[in-house]
Amino acid sequence: MPSQTHNILKDLNILKKYDVYAYDYIEYPHKSFWSYDLTDKDFRESLRTIFKENPDRGLTVYLHIPFCNELCSFCLCHRQITKHYAPVKHYLENALFLEIDLYCQFFEELGIQPQVKQIYLGGGSPTIVNQEDFDRLLGRLNTMTNLANLDQFHMEIDPRRVDEEQLKFYHSRGVRTLSFGIQDFDPDVQEAVNRIQPFACVEALLTETIRTCFTSINFDILIGLPRQSVKSLRETVEKVVSLKPDRISLTYLFYTPRFHPHQMHMHRHGLLPDFYDRKKLFVTALTALQENGYIRTGFEHFAKPDDRVAVALQKGLASYNSFGATTGEYHDILGLGRASYSTLGNNHYFQWVYEQNQYEEALQAGQFPVLRGHVLSEDDVLRRDIIKTLRTYFSLDIHSFQQKYGLNFFEYFAKEHYDLDEFVRDQLIEVTPERISMTETGKHFANLVCSIFDNYVVRPRFNPEIQTRCLNG
Repeated sequence: MPSQTHNILKDLNILKKYDVYAYDYIEYPHKSFWSYDLTDKDFRESLRTIFKENPDRGLTVYLHIPFCNELCSFCLCHRQITKHYAPVKHYLENALFLEIDLYCQFFEELGIQPQVKQIYLGGGSPTIVNQEDFDRLLGRLNTMTNLANLDQFHMEIDPRRVDEEQLKFYHSRGVRTLSFGIQDFDPDVQEAVNRIQPFACVEALLTETIRTCFTSINFDILIGLPRQSVKSLRETVEKVVSLKPDRISLTYLFYTPRFHPHQMHMHRHGLLPDFYDRKKLFVTALTALQENGYIRTGFEHFAKPDDRVAVALQKGLASYNSFGATTGEYHDILGLGRASYSTLGNNHYFQWVYEQNQYEEALQAGQFPVLRGHVLSEDDVLRRDIIKTLRTYFSLDIHSFQQKYGLNFFEYFAKEHYDLDEFVRDQLIEVTPERISMTETGKHFANLVCSIFDNYVVRPRFNPEIQTRCLNG
């Protein structure tokens, strides 16, 4: 219940004790553990294998458009900032179109036409592509698969760069789900992160006509930005709720200036919220969303009860990947565009190179531009299943898991069972012979609980000075 979410703020000892970093587990294992030894040959063999198993399998295609007009200070995306269109056109004509052609050639050799059921256009900002080139891109994709068979077509939208007519254009080309980068509606926060985007700008886009054109509209909100306060975030969420998006992603700012030095610019506008304040902000938004009827569809995701993801969650079909909470029908992802990555079958990950010249050179040589990848072992598959289930549903049915994999859970994961005891003592989780379940407080540490099942990282060490549970308040 929404009121229970406030309990975490009353226990400062628990907050201090578990102020420990854990991966977000978009994939398992994390990309930092992938191998740089995999090649174009490995990628092709993986594709051959999955289509030999099931030539009619439904695929998801992710298209990466790595360009933006301006740099948002919080950004973690692989992107190129440009005020000119020439680099975008060059990227399409000299790289992305060649990659699509390479897929076409490969699938022709296999004697199949892939059944692409979902397309995700992400970035960067896909809205940077003009209408003529957007049509050319879809035309090129249609040589690889029949776009008339699409089940879902998702597109990330920069609301500062489009108008109602542009959204109608996307609808006319088959796009049915929009994801708006909102982050925060407070003008001071927007100034601090270099993303000026007035509420009126977004409100004007979501006309009745637009709402009837698209089956689902998603808003992204970031927690932990400079100048963000409980009051300002509450007002942002109230404005978000007034616009009635179907899905909401409520994501913590990931601050990594070592790899993204531009993030340090945020400090010019004030200190970033600390661990306690971030939790307080998250609780504020979480409570407001649940009180307004949104269902939690994973660690950081929410949806209206009738949205496809919420319905899939109730049926036990929903899942989680780089697109956030999903309906879970399709598991194979083909990533197109530099720095994108693919998930093939039950056992393979591949990521493309980051640099444009390396990307072009590989494609011109008729090679898929593999940077790194990972072949999952049987143990990896088990652990990934546990992590994704806990992160999405906050519980794990032990009996079903044992039946699925033919093992004794508590024998196989004896070490993990022992390590979970500390969470049990602090009332973050409950463990019975039948189920692992997170409490309302425990849900705030879902990634940390999942990390216990991560076989690639050292088990997290919590604050040794705090060993007992002591409620304050």
